[in-house]
Amino acid sequence: MSKHAALIVGGDIAPKASILAGECGLALSSCKSYPSEDELIEAANTIGAQALILRMGTVSRGAIERIPTLKVIAKHGVGYDTIDIAAATDHGVIVLIAGGANALSVAEQALALLLSVARSTAWLDGRLRAGAWDKSTYTGVEISGRSIGLIGLGVIGRTFLNLLAPFNMTVRIYDPYLADDQVPTGAERVETIEGLLATSDVVSLHCPLTDHNRNLIDATALAAMKPDAILINTARGGLIDQDALFVALRDGVIRGAGLDTFAKEPISADSPLWTLPNIVGSPHVGANTLEARDRVGMSCVDQIMAYLDHGEIDVRNHVNRIVKAAA
Repeated sequence: MSKHAALIVGGDIAPKASILAGECGLALSSCKSYPSEDELIEAANTIGAQALILRMGTVSRGAIERIPTLKVIAKHGVGYDTIDIAAATDHGVIVLIAGGANALSVAEQALALLLSVARSTAWLDGRLRAGAWDKSTYTGVEISGRSIGLIGLGVIGRTFLNLLAPFNMTVRIYDPYLADDQVPTGAERVETIEGLLATSDVVSLHCPLTDHNRNLIDATALAAMKPDAILINTARGGLIDQDALFVALRDGVIRGAGLDTFAKEPISADSPLWTLPNIVGSPHVGANTLEARDRVGMSCVDQIMAYLDHGEIDVRNHVNRIVKAAA
């Protein structure tokens, strides 16, 4: 018999995680992706949800205030910018992430985007399907031996660097929260974002989105980058001013961009970005591998049950605490 109820916001979790939930006494229900506030509240209150597993959607202050049984929100992943953390903290609702569970998959997606931009894979595929044969006119670039700058160095960023090791790239890192003894061997710590942008052939974003860094990569930042630079974002779309990025890509301010996340999701089919040949996009699927879905789903279930049954919290994944410490 189930002891607790959880609502999955945006589809289902992996079969292994669903089985684990059943074994632990956690009854699962689901609602559609990106529900309105009222739709989320109705779905949660219908089952008396003590937990939300957030895959695709937003948990607002209004929702938190109007789901009286809610005790814990588990993000199916690591990005928590779609949850009102202040409201959750005000109402004693614990917010958790699945730290590290999807790191390898997201890092692999970052590498795939980087290589695809450097070699124009998506554009060439479209040209080939349209009957063109660009063998005599197309020229890409190698990434081996070039320089890469990472903004933020969490688990995903470190995993990405491990994947890049065979490419012998010069590595620069900007992360004001990184202790000196946490800087990877051979990497250079850069004290300013401007310094990193000006010296990097590739810039890759690996930081959370906050009120302080929204539109971090704006027109000024893009202008500071090398003209042959590539921008990669598998973090949060709100880190980039998309209007400024469109202009920069259109006018050749930078070489290209690979994006897995966007300021507003889902991004519209008529976005001007899709008129450009030097951008490669994917629909926020960096973590969407069979292996990562198993790990993330099981992490969510394990953490929910640990808290509901025993009051236990993994401090590494406790977002309320992380946000308070960073304030």
